[in-house]
Amino acid sequence: MLKCRICGRKFDSFSSLKDHHSTTHSNQRFVPPRAVVTRGVVVAIIIVLIAVSGIVAYLIYAQAVQNGSNSGLLNKAISPSLFNEMTNVSDSTLQAVGNNQSGVTAPSAVSTSPSSQLVYGGRPEVLFIGAEWCPYCAAERWSLVIALSKFGNFTGSLEYMQSAVSDGDISTVTFLNVTYASPYVSFVPVEHEDRNHNILQDVTTDQLNLWDSYGSGNYPFIDIDAQYVLTGGQINPTDLSGLNWTQIGSVLDDPSNSVAKVIDGAANQLIGAICVSLQSRNWPEPHSVCSQPFANISYNGDSSGNQTNVDPNLLSNSSLQTGSMQPYFMVVKFLPRLKY
Repeated sequence: MLKCRICGRKFDSFSSLKDHHSTTHSNQRFVPPRAVVTRGVVVAIIIVLIAVSGIVAYLIYAQAVQNGSNSGLLNKAISPSLFNEMTNVSDSTLQAVGNNQSGVTAPSAVSTSPSSQLVYGGRPEVLFIGAEWCPYCAAERWSLVIALSKFGNFTGSLEYMQSAVSDGDISTVTFLNVTYASPYVSFVPVEHEDRNHNILQDVTTDQLNLWDSYGSGNYPFIDIDAQYVLTGGQINPTDLSGLNWTQIGSVLDDPSNSVAKVIDGAANQLIGAICVSLQSRNWPEPHSVCSQPFANISYNGDSSGNQTNVDPNLLSNSSLQTGSMQPYFMVVKFLPRLKY
């Protein structure tokens, strides 16, 4: 509705107003009326702006994940969908993948005495020492999460992480703030260095002794109840090169996918090592897992067929306690920069 500025008469169209002015107020200059923005129009504009802002924010986030960008994602809790994909790989998929995948390294058996045990919280311990910048650690964490999820639950936050830019930007998670609960095993992760090679978490004396002796100080290092050790990772990180978290997570339950084959195949090796460890010590075990064919793995020692003997001097007592995840009471300042 348009209103004449002189007499106040209202018109439905601009042309009607202009005709009125020319016939009734011809002695005065015609001044077009100003557009009036009603409250409804203002509200509509605000709603549109909010909607557009939300869409733009979502697209930025989605593009960041799609492109593997670490902007705003690193050290943030992973999405519920990715968490579900990592922790719920089906037994049928693991069975279809099997435990003899090409390109997957099995843990090496270690010859121990019954008193030589790696125990924490009254349960056999799975010790992991890694670094956030390390590409082999990045690849290993996918398999380790899958394997441990068969024995318990991750209750703390698994967070987005990538190896260093100069080390491939391999998409992964970090164990920095994670907690894990299981009636069968204890998980003790140490993220020793961050993505910039700065010390992030310290190792205890016992952890350092094991790491140096059986892992040569290399990342990643895994020790399963002082019976099986793994150093340097199970798979080549180039198998995951150029893939973002969504692309990796979405195929983990697909036994025909090449990425799933190596990640799940490595997980099967870890599951088998844990099961054999539990059985040999007569620890309680989840029969629903350890009776599965993918967990029936026979270990004959290291790659050369030999067993590695445990040095009893490395064991501080009959049940080697490595300490809790945090805090660590010994600050290791003399540890040199390590290779993987």
